[in-house]
Amino acid sequence: MRARDVYVRTARTYWRRGGYLLLLGIAVFVPLGLLDALADRTGEIHVSSLSGLADLSAIGLLLGLIAQSVTSLIGEIFYSGAVAIALAGGEGSKPPPILTVARHLSYGRLIVVDLIIAAGTALGLIALVVPGLIFFTWFALAGPVIELEVAGVRAALAHSHRLVRGHFWTVLLVLVPIALASEALSTASLQVAHDVIHSALLSDWTGEALTNVLLSPFYAVAAVLITLELSGRGR
Repeated sequence: MRARDVYVRTARTYWRRGGYLLLLGIAVFVPLGLLDALADRTGEIHVSSLSGLADLSAIGLLLGLIAQSVTSLIGEIFYSGAVAIALAGGEGSKPPPILTVARHLSYGRLIVVDLIIAAGTALGLIALVVPGLIFFTWFALAGPVIELEVAGVRAALAHSHRLVRGHFWTVLLVLVPIALASEALSTASLQVAHDVIHSALLSDWTGEALTNVLLSPFYAVAAVLITLELSGRGR
């Protein structure tokens, strides 16, 4: 499995299933975008309250930036679980109705895995970045594994680590650049939204939701295709 092949297959799947993936993204990211916007507003209030303490303010700003990146990661992993149900039969299969996906999603397990990966990645990023990238890469497939293998949280994390082992660099070179590019484009879209919409909360919500709906399918489809390939189900 090569990173280039995964990118090609991801783009092909997005092209074929774009409408379906966008509708699924709306169902996931419109409510998550509101939660993210509320978290951003709260974080800015806390940082501004420390404005008289330079050191604490700088620390708060750093933690806020990390929290913003990790918050977007939460939605990506949850969405990848939904896409796993849709693509369980392979990239050429016909996806089930979105309501069927909604009924079969393992909400509790996906949320727990999201929080574990987000927290582990955040701590690793604080510890000189590299540990965070390693942690993220090892467990990035846990969301799809939960849905494809009907696995529990611990089993999904362990299985993700087993699948990635031996293919670490391929997984990293696919998922990390997509996640970073999505975050950069999200930041740019938020700036545009702020220029167009005067309400801070509404502009954050619109920017976050729109960017995630358009871009998250790339990450989710790539993660699912990698999981299917490494587990022997993508052939």
